[in-house]
Amino acid sequence: KGHVAAVISVGWSPTGTEFATGSYDKTLRIFSVRNEGGTAAHVGSNSTGVARDIYHTKRMQRIFSVAYTLDHKYILSGSDDTNIRLWKARSSEKVGQLSAREETSLQYRQALVQKYVHLPEVKRIAKSRRVPKFIKKETEMARVQKEKRRRKEGNVVKHSKPGTKGFTDEKAKAVVKTID
Repeated sequence: KGHVAAVISVGWSPTGTEFATGSYDKTLRIFSVRNEGGTAAHVGSNSTGVARDIYHTKRMQRIFSVAYTLDHKYILSGSDDTNIRLWKARSSEKVGQLSAREETSLQYRQALVQKYVHLPEVKRIAKSRRVPKFIKKETEMARVQKEKRRRKEGNVVKHSKPGTKGFTDEKAKAVVKTID
């Protein structure tokens, strides 16, 4: 979920716990694979299909390749503008050696977020992501179209002969063929 255009490249992290995707919508998104939630960066991104981080710049064009470094600290992306960009895998993480004071402060902040993650304000702040205006518009338009399709399907079911039509699950619509 999240991309408003075709996903061109997927790069798995060396740990296998997350992957990054590059898309025609000029964004790079990082998704968690398993149910985590131990750190502030993972709050609200427990395998729900929502990206835990989104990277974009004004000048960046469509992304054609994505790869993790072997130490899992950085992500490389190659885009249509013939540039290779280096991104931090954890955007809030400091690059370099942490002092003891910084480390305890970071652990304290993460513990506070974990303790109060059930509060709506903390959850909203932890989940907020800045995305470009055109992606917000495309996402809203896709939401409206999906809502219209659901309403139309509901009307068809309501006004057809009982038992002839029924609701189909969104995930079931994506399945082309099942092999027994």
